[in-house]
Amino acid sequence: MIKATKTLAAIDAALEADQGAKFRGLLRGLMPLAEDAYRDEEDSYRNHLGASLIGRECAREIWYGWHWVTKPKFPGRILRLFNRGHLEEPRFVALLLMIGCEVWQHTADGKQFRISGHRGHYGGSLDGVVRGLPDLPPGTPALAEFKTHNDKSFAKLVSDGVQSAKLEHYVQMQQYMGKNNLPWSIYMAVNKNDDTIHAELVEFNPATFTRFFDRAGMIINQNEPPPRINNSPGWFKCKFCDHSPVCHGPAQPERNCRTCLHSIPGDEGQWGCTNPDPDITLYLPEGPEFALSKERQLTGCGAYQVRPSIKAKG
Repeated sequence: MIKATKTLAAIDAALEADQGAKFRGLLRGLMPLAEDAYRDEEDSYRNHLGASLIGRECAREIWYGWHWVTKPKFPGRILRLFNRGHLEEPRFVALLLMIGCEVWQHTADGKQFRISGHRGHYGGSLDGVVRGLPDLPPGTPALAEFKTHNDKSFAKLVSDGVQSAKLEHYVQMQQYMGKNNLPWSIYMAVNKNDDTIHAELVEFNPATFTRFFDRAGMIINQNEPPPRINNSPGWFKCKFCDHSPVCHGPAQPERNCRTCLHSIPGDEGQWGCTNPDPDITLYLPEGPEFALSKERQLTGCGAYQVRPSIKAKG
């Protein structure tokens, strides 16, 4: 682990110098840009398989999520925690700007920097790119990744580093670095209990990038879910998985095109229908193998047939 000690020292010194005045002033302009924190519509399903998930241990869980097998349903406390994470991003950016770093979060047309792969079915959004970090040679660009942790998770992070403590975060950064030719990243995390900040530098690892990029392709191109990581529904990781009622129990998957036998991922992130039955033209006016909009995928049609493999054992 390479701690970003110079960056953290510069942040503390700058805050103490004017008692946070510049930091607060920067936040005035940055907070409205945190669009995810203010999004007022529900979007339960991602179109793509996210780079933020590809480092998770269970490939079956990832496959289920990408196929919209279970609709996520979170209690209010968890939703507030998600929102807290979005609100922390501009605070981290303000800290970096305050010490003289340059930070880019959006393209010229105002969109987030994104990566894409595997025919458009794999991707993710970068928190930002920063230049001018005190811990790196002058002019070195680096990926910026911002996260929040509870007390227990934060203690492990500080002790062991992100690669050991939060592998999926480490893998996510490797994907973003690899697709953007960035040699370094800075991982900045805040302890939600006492606002302590941890910052460490992570170097690009080509082998890790390739391994998990290829894993994404395997999951996307696999017609059947990968094996379970454990066949006991009482195993602690399976017990708390959103998909456990389908994976281990009698629950049926959500009814939508992605859980239907006839759907297939196509090019440019599109999904198509391969149902050859001419009697369903009422539902599929564009004909076989046409691109399904997200709205169409969610509503499905009268010819729906659940993928048998979703409920397969093992």
